[in-house]
Amino acid sequence: MSEKRLVYVHDPLCGWCYGFSPVVKQLHDATRRRARWEILAGGMVLGDRVGPIGRLSEFLKQALPRVEGTTGVRFGEAFTTDVLDRGTLVLSSMEPSRALQAVKILAPDRAVAFAAGVQKALYEDGLDVTSLGVLGDVAECVRVVGFEIEYLKTETYEKTMEEFRRVSEMGVTGFPTLLGFEEEECHVFSRGWAPFDRVFESVNRWLES
Repeated sequence: MSEKRLVYVHDPLCGWCYGFSPVVKQLHDATRRRARWEILAGGMVLGDRVGPIGRLSEFLKQALPRVEGTTGVRFGEAFTTDVLDRGTLVLSSMEPSRALQAVKILAPDRAVAFAAGVQKALYEDGLDVTSLGVLGDVAECVRVVGFEIEYLKTETYEKTMEEFRRVSEMGVTGFPTLLGFEEEECHVFSRGWAPFDRVFESVNRWLES
């Protein structure tokens, strides 16, 4: 029987991915013994997109209520007031994506939990997820040992860049995206947010086929 893989493509800074995070965690728990899981970072905020969140504050203040209303998650006051009003927090996908890469090397089974923890740190607690200290705290919370050493390796940075290229070559242009692979076949289970029941029904049917 050929191996089936579930591939979750997200970005640590993606608000809709934060909304989808509870669905992914529940789905991961429900299916991880029947399919190999992989979580990829897409590199949404790189290069000239990196900069202070103040550039997006007004847009985010209008967009976040829609994410909350659709997904049921809540953005913490530390983010919605302190971070957005201050406007100085620098947004960059590189550092949290590199951190995810380190976790995947050290403890791949905890990568989904780590990614969720990073988004909680940003969107609930208003923390700077480009900070190695903050990322190290999240890694510690999900019981990853040796995180900082792995994060700082040149090879980890190179693997992160390679992952950004891979996502681009896969043709994924929006986050979150959940895909299933079996040999040469690719199944799209969600592009954007979707409720757990709907996603699980499709994934479960595929796993049983």
